[in-house]
Amino acid sequence: MLTPSASYRAPPERYDEMLGGDGRPRAHWEHLSGAINALGVDELLRRRAEAERVMEQDGAVYNAYGASARPGQPWRLDVLPAVLSSREWQGIESAVAERAELLGLVLEDLYGPRDLLRRGLLPPEVVFGHDGFLLACDGIRLPGERQLFCVGTDLGRDGSGRWVVIADRAQSPSGFGYALQNRTVVSRVLPSLVRDAGVHRLAPFFRTLRGALRDIAPPGVEDPRVVVLTPGPWNETAFEHAVLSSTLGYPLVEGSDLIAKGDGLWMRSLGALEPVHVVLRRVDGGWCDPLELRRDSQLGVPGLVEATRRGTVSVVNTLGSSILENPALMRFLPAIGRHLLGREPELPCVESWWCGLPAERAHVLERLDQLVLRPITAAAGSKSLFGAQLSQLELEDLRRRIEHRPSAWVAQDPVTLSSVPTLTDAGLLPRRCVLRTFAVAAAGSYAVMPGGLTRVAPDANGGGRISNQEGALSKDTWVLTSEPEREALSFSGPALASLDPMGGLSARAAENLWWLGRYAERAEAVTRLLRVMHDQRSELLGSGGDAGKRALATLGTALGAVTGAASAVPPDTGVLQRTLLVDDHLPGSVAHAVRAMLDAAYGVRDQLSSDTWLVVGSLDRQLLRLRTGGNGGGALSLSDAEARETLQRLMQGLLALGGLGEESMVRDLGWRFLDGGRRLERCLQVIALLRATLARTDGAAADPLVLEAVVASTESIIIYRRRYRAHAQVPDALELLLLDPGNPRSLAFGLDRLTRDLGALPARSDGRLRKDQQLVLRATTALALADHVALAVPDEDGERSGLAALLDELHDLLSRAADALEREQFVHRLPQQNLEGS
Repeated sequence: MLTPSASYRAPPERYDEMLGGDGRPRAHWEHLSGAINALGVDELLRRRAEAERVMEQDGAVYNAYGASARPGQPWRLDVLPAVLSSREWQGIESAVAERAELLGLVLEDLYGPRDLLRRGLLPPEVVFGHDGFLLACDGIRLPGERQLFCVGTDLGRDGSGRWVVIADRAQSPSGFGYALQNRTVVSRVLPSLVRDAGVHRLAPFFRTLRGALRDIAPPGVEDPRVVVLTPGPWNETAFEHAVLSSTLGYPLVEGSDLIAKGDGLWMRSLGALEPVHVVLRRVDGGWCDPLELRRDSQLGVPGLVEATRRGTVSVVNTLGSSILENPALMRFLPAIGRHLLGREPELPCVESWWCGLPAERAHVLERLDQLVLRPITAAAGSKSLFGAQLSQLELEDLRRRIEHRPSAWVAQDPVTLSSVPTLTDAGLLPRRCVLRTFAVAAAGSYAVMPGGLTRVAPDANGGGRISNQEGALSKDTWVLTSEPEREALSFSGPALASLDPMGGLSARAAENLWWLGRYAERAEAVTRLLRVMHDQRSELLGSGGDAGKRALATLGTALGAVTGAASAVPPDTGVLQRTLLVDDHLPGSVAHAVRAMLDAAYGVRDQLSSDTWLVVGSLDRQLLRLRTGGNGGGALSLSDAEARETLQRLMQGLLALGGLGEESMVRDLGWRFLDGGRRLERCLQVIALLRATLARTDGAAADPLVLEAVVASTESIIIYRRRYRAHAQVPDALELLLLDPGNPRSLAFGLDRLTRDLGALPARSDGRLRKDQQLVLRATTALALADHVALAVPDEDGERSGLAALLDELHDLLSRAADALEREQFVHRLPQQNLEGS
């Protein structure tokens, strides 16, 4: 039987990363090759499945645009790493740092003296015709010598094994966080292999990145506040933004969290504006400021360009740096390198021709079916076109487009690209690969991440681009050490005052945590009630008694009233139950509450622990399962057993999430909003349930059945039976669910916790209670004055009007308190209006 490594065959037309020309493993692959053979294909596939499970648990996703309306597309990792020797890496590292220096000098010149244009080293059409050149950012400078903070460079090997540059990423280069995630997962599923191979660690690079962000702050700022600016949880690389935020220890913010005011930039935290000095942006430059850049942007901060212009905030990479991603720049970099560095760059670019030059245009049109055509402006297109993959009609259309706008096109030779062994269901197979390296300006030079991010073609077909949007896999990239690495201290520099644990929370994050708590509690309350009804439905209907039918009808009415979905679902209780379980488009359903809860969780990914994502990921998968139904016949065709099992799994996940919030979160401002949202929602759910069930009597026979269901659905049945040994009595239930300060499910307990949570929020400047606090105090007082025995007495019509009035009052006060808190604490941006022509 052939071992995995022995059965691997390298394609003869490509350089292979693992095998040399003699078919034997290269020296730096020998250890990994032997380990692969020792494990065998079956074990490797088991480790791959384990890696996929870990990725799901960590919530590692890449949101391919158009693939789904929700986050959760798994980040694809091949557990077999790509390996580079220490000697080869030294050459790559030096060349990548040199290229970063050269690109930084180009960036500085294009937004400064533009000497390269005056000397004819760059045609004006290449610069001003590229969408990445932002004239509004002319003259903006970062503190220090280097104007390019970080850069990603995509490298590929040609047929001879030589590394060539395929593209540069300077807008907001992605991949840092995914490279770290790949290393984390591979270290967990192949721990001994990583340990024994002697691989350069990634942690020192991220410590360097963290320090570099502090060092880039405006002059005179001793303790800069750094933030990571994200477009939001639906962005394709939102997971990475959260990884960077948590790894670096800097807040993750959206445009709505920031405000440019006066000469500076500020973060809208609760009750105050906090200065921001450095922004690590993950928002494309053109979208960063609707005042001076794209007027239709909802992602940016009005006035951000002016703040950077004044030098009160450092935005990295600098706004306008995407001009360096212009593919036409590669055509001119060798000459620019000779001018700026005195030599051509060590890393050659892929051979390129700019169609704005007549001789080069003629060359391109003659070889159109052999080249890769790349537009340099959105007006010409957004994707690279591979001539060999185009039909004759498509080639003729492309020819006309180039002739119509020649300066907008660059042609490049296709790179053969090396192959790397990749684990598939059929064993190890060769797949084309590209390496993205990362460099960050630090300590007077550029520090390069050891390895970077290797991406692999998803199959053996074609020779197109390797892109995550098109299903590429990723690999952990190993740089082998030549000697043991020296340990570096995790923290250095002067001691700084610790931050206020009750500060530094943006209003957007607070709002998401508030609704995370509310929707989690709502989902739990409806799940409990559905579970109780599911358990009692067969028994009550099967008893044949009128009391059972009346009790079930009351519970069905209560279910509709509590969820607010009474008029949106059929009256049959069975259909009602299934609809309220699975229909995520129906407000009030379990699925809708879980979906909204997950959306809120994705919005504060950086605030939640990795253990929390174990639970969140499980609930997300449960929600997907509900959409199709367990037996494949549609969600509403769930059998009773499947519905019961689904309710049980959802309850387990929701309880785990509640437990993590209670036992694992620091009692900071974020936790207060999360817990406050839970307590408020639990109070409202209990009030709605009692109002729909106990505010009137259904008769001596039916009342005990309803009462038992109510107590069971509020998780109080055990203490109720132990404490009140007689037959079920409404006064006893009211005492337990309204007034008992020791019952976590009672209104008294919930209002007490809510009062404490609200009291921890930013206070009014005059020392008086805020409106939300006043309303909760009124609710607490009304409840404290209530007589549960008197409330339980029905009038002649069977109505408990006193109980109904109290519950209505409490519901009104708490709803108004929620509205008041949301108005005061959360930021609601008004829609932008185009003022032109007005």
